[in-house]
Amino acid sequence: MPNQLKNHMSLFIWASVLFAGNYLFAAVAHDSFTPTEISWARTMISAVVLTAATYFQGDKLPRGRATWFKINISAFLLNTFAFLGMAVAVTRITTVQTSIWNALIPLMTLLLVLIFVPEERPSTHRAVGLGMGLVGAIVLAEPWNGFGSIDLLGTAAILISTLSFSAGLVYVRRTFHDITDSSMSLTAAQMICSALHFTILLPFFHSETFNPSTKAVASVLALGFFGTAMTFLLIQKLIRAVGASVTGDTTYLIVFVAMVLGVVVLGEPINVWQVVGAVSILLGLVVINRENKSGAEVVA
Repeated sequence: MPNQLKNHMSLFIWASVLFAGNYLFAAVAHDSFTPTEISWARTMISAVVLTAATYFQGDKLPRGRATWFKINISAFLLNTFAFLGMAVAVTRITTVQTSIWNALIPLMTLLLVLIFVPEERPSTHRAVGLGMGLVGAIVLAEPWNGFGSIDLLGTAAILISTLSFSAGLVYVRRTFHDITDSSMSLTAAQMICSALHFTILLPFFHSETFNPSTKAVASVLALGFFGTAMTFLLIQKLIRAVGASVTGDTTYLIVFVAMVLGVVVLGEPINVWQVVGAVSILLGLVVINRENKSGAEVVA
């Protein structure tokens, strides 16, 4: 383990644990709120926190119509569609399943990069890593059981969420090269745009009766503050401390923590195929990251 990472291990662990808690918070909040309400509260809280943090650091929000147009599209892909898909998924499938499917984000992102960024030629490491991720996804689907244990709507929701987030990363890579605003400023702006998206949707997808439990309210607050705003702040700090490639390794710990929380806290079932699928996906990431750390980095 690099000495630099050893010095920031607590930061690495906290970022992973808080991100993994998103699935748990969303699942508990569903007891009293719709997916749209959960996503609206999440983005609104994080928009306020991140905007305040931006100005506290002496920075400012982006300016210019063209810049905000790009931010609005990235917000739709990275936040609005992705958050809503995750919130819908936890109402249909377990948080264990949701977290494993969501672990496909780096692999799906790399696949989209290979398709839409032609200057990046596929290497043996990438091909093998993507292949292992595909095998993991097939194992999760359990086609030999006739897909009988798979909730198609819930699985489709998290896969759409994963695809949307991955597409957002590629979009940002392709179009944000001329934007000089800080990452903090851009993310705060994205959350503002996403909160506005959900504000428009909220009147059409709200709860018929509004009588939330204390547990559900606490979960929504935790999702917005800890799971979104604070997680981003920690990840940004981690990127500056150890680099984007090492920060990407949080994916491994996130899946493990999310699975433990789902089984221990929520009492969710887990079978051997979910474990095998998760291991195959994570091994695919190990193969790809092995190349990234020995050569040029890619978005993943």
